[in-house]
Amino acid sequence: MTWITRRISAKIVVAMIVVLSIIMTVSTVLIVQRGGALLRDELLVKATSLTKIGAQAMQDVLEDAIASGRLTEAQVFDTNYREIKEGPLAGAAIPKYHTAYDGYLDQAITALQDQFLKSDDMVVFAVLVDRNGYLPTHNTKYSQPLTGDPEKDRVNNRTKRLFNDPVGLAAGKYDGGDGIGYLRQVYKRDTGETMWDVSAPVYVNGKHWGGFRIGFSIAKTEATIAEMRNGLTLTMIAVLLVAAITCFFVVARMTRPLNELTEVANRIAEGSLDERIELKSEDEVGQLAKAFNQMTQVIVRNLQVEIDKSKHMVASIKEAIQQLSTSANELMAISTQQASGAAEQAAAVQQATTTSEEIAATAKQVSENAGRVETLAGHASTASAVGQKAVSDAIGGMDHLKGQVMSIAEAMLQLGENSQKIGGIIDIIDEISDQTNLLSLNAAIEAAGAGEAGKRFSIVANEVRRLADRTAEATNQVKALIVQIQQATNSTIMLTEEGTKGVDAASALVANISEALEKITRAVGETTSAASEIKLMTQQQTTASEQMAETIAEVRDVATQVAASSQETTQSITELTSLAERLQDLVEENLLVQAKGTVQAAASEMERILTEAIDSGKFTVADIFDENYQPIPNTKPQKYHTRYDRYLDETIQGYEDSLLTDTHVTFAVLVDRNGYLPTHNSKYSQPLTGDYDKDKVGNRTKRLFNDKVGLAAARYDGRDGRGYLQQIYERDTGEKMWDISAPVFVKGRHWGAFRIGYLMD
Repeated sequence: MTWITRRISAKIVVAMIVVLSIIMTVSTVLIVQRGGALLRDELLVKATSLTKIGAQAMQDVLEDAIASGRLTEAQVFDTNYREIKEGPLAGAAIPKYHTAYDGYLDQAITALQDQFLKSDDMVVFAVLVDRNGYLPTHNTKYSQPLTGDPEKDRVNNRTKRLFNDPVGLAAGKYDGGDGIGYLRQVYKRDTGETMWDVSAPVYVNGKHWGGFRIGFSIAKTEATIAEMRNGLTLTMIAVLLVAAITCFFVVARMTRPLNELTEVANRIAEGSLDERIELKSEDEVGQLAKAFNQMTQVIVRNLQVEIDKSKHMVASIKEAIQQLSTSANELMAISTQQASGAAEQAAAVQQATTTSEEIAATAKQVSENAGRVETLAGHASTASAVGQKAVSDAIGGMDHLKGQVMSIAEAMLQLGENSQKIGGIIDIIDEISDQTNLLSLNAAIEAAGAGEAGKRFSIVANEVRRLADRTAEATNQVKALIVQIQQATNSTIMLTEEGTKGVDAASALVANISEALEKITRAVGETTSAASEIKLMTQQQTTASEQMAETIAEVRDVATQVAASSQETTQSITELTSLAERLQDLVEENLLVQAKGTVQAAASEMERILTEAIDSGKFTVADIFDENYQPIPNTKPQKYHTRYDRYLDETIQGYEDSLLTDTHVTFAVLVDRNGYLPTHNSKYSQPLTGDYDKDKVGNRTKRLFNDKVGLAAARYDGRDGRGYLQQIYERDTGEKMWDISAPVFVKGRHWGAFRIGYLMD
């Protein structure tokens, strides 16, 4: 079939054969139908002619009987049918009757009626019947003596009966009033034959007496038609065969150039690119060859480039496949670990939430301390202004210098105390900055542990750490300024003490005080700026903490989604597992239906073989039911002979092996009621090697398999109505099997079972 579909010549020949077959089949049918119709028409003409001749002859006999005085007209038209109670025809199963004229007709028309049967072998009967279907005289072959057997007599003695069935009455009462002159009926005779019944009316002295019936065998006609059909069919087949052979050689010659073209194309496909087709004609095939040569030249020019591209593409595809395979494996691993990862991520998110809350609280405290620093800086600025005014007053009036110097001393003392307070606050800010830096580091670690979902949280943690670094830098600057303020304050106090000792040096001291106050003013301004910057940074830190909290909330949502996805994945895997189990059940159910039919058919075949062995005289019933197992020496596991096992080796092994063509079937064997297996499959009947492990697999014949499964299979008699027994067990060779068995009966006795093993894996 593959050769036909691959060769155009074969396709053309097959197409022509199909067309010719259809034409010849239709022609044969039409010819047979037409011939059959002609044959039937010819038969009908012959039948009507014979019937009319017979009717005329019967009319002449009856009218001659009246004219000669042998019978009166009343006797000829006698319908007083008297049942025959005495004589040879008495006691018939179907009643028989006498009339006033039947004895005369027995003498007058029997030979005439028989002549019709002799003239044509298709005539089954030719008889005269009156208007009521009464048949006074039948043909000789149907007027045999009664035997007492109703079946034989119904066939061989049919005379002097009333055939008043619908066909018989229609034939007897047909008077030719339709102008046709005959009546044809198709009916099934009470003897079983399907026939044509052709009848013509019989008139006596112008009065309708009855009819003359001739029965024609349709079976013979149909046999003639069938013979004609068979002969015509054989002729058509012979013509078709000759036409097919002729077509094949003609088409093969016509397609030879195409075959040469195909061979060259195949050589080019195999790499011989310098091939060219020799032009032998100018027809369509020659033009095709010319175009093929041109096409080959174009292909050769570009083929190498395309080959290089294809090689590169193939390499890329292989690499992509490898990457895809790796990614698929990684994805499988991720999917496997997703459930546990979701729980770990949820714990990490909870810890990150706690950290963000601590950062937010720290940022709030830093903001509050920055506000206090800003307030103290304002106080220091006010004190500096007062000091400058005092210096101006000292320049305006030295009289009050001492009092002013004392005021300055007091202010300096207060400024020193404030500087000490600012230093303490700065220490607190520095500590907060260190703690913030530590918290941001912890947050970054937690973000890294959160994976992809913690990237945004990592960015916020880095920003917090950067702000903490800037806070520490600003705090260091403030510390330096405070040190300068403290130094300046100490210097001012010393100067005020020296100012009280000498008014003469007041001008110089005032100048020094003015310069110190200017430094204080600048330091206080820088302190105020630093405090403002700290406040701004803490506000930014607070905002960052809030963003961090939002991010953590998003991470928490993602973790929740991951957990939900894990549950959905688990559910999907469960559903897939359930579906796989259902599919396995469907496969096993389908296999069970097939196995049931196979094992029951095999059991029936075994019953036939064993019964035939008894009926043919090869074995007795006792031989077939022999349970006197004779041990075979030097076998392990032990093997046995019986009276019949060698015979079964010859008769059933081929059948058993045929069942192993099903790839699911591992073994198919006959066992008796004790689990004895006389003949195993060929693959398990290999020569013994002496190696126990090899022989346990390769030679399992003639053993007693009387384990629990083996005995259950062997002794199952089908009384549960199922007709088969299904068991699942592990074979002694390690395979997990289905065991399907059906009972085997011989001469009405339970002999054993036929077992088929299906591999479950």
